[in-house]
Amino acid sequence: MNVQLCSHQAAADHLTIPANTLQHWRTTGAQQIPFIKVGRRVMYRISDLDKWLEEHTYTHTGEYNKVGADHE
Repeated sequence: MNVQLCSHQAAADHLTIPANTLQHWRTTGAQQIPFIKVGRRVMYRISDLDKWLEEHTYTHTGEYNKVGADHE
């Protein structure tokens, strides 16, 4: 099994968000992005990040609002 992992900063870069936002989401549960703890390090699977991006892709704003997307 070949799982691609990335660091916290690389995950934030992949999602094109500030690292502090990703940390806030992780610590508050505002967004449900799976993460892995390796000792003190936080790691993310690239496939989980891509899945989250796919689940948060919309075709128009009405669809976004209808789903009741979380806005944090």
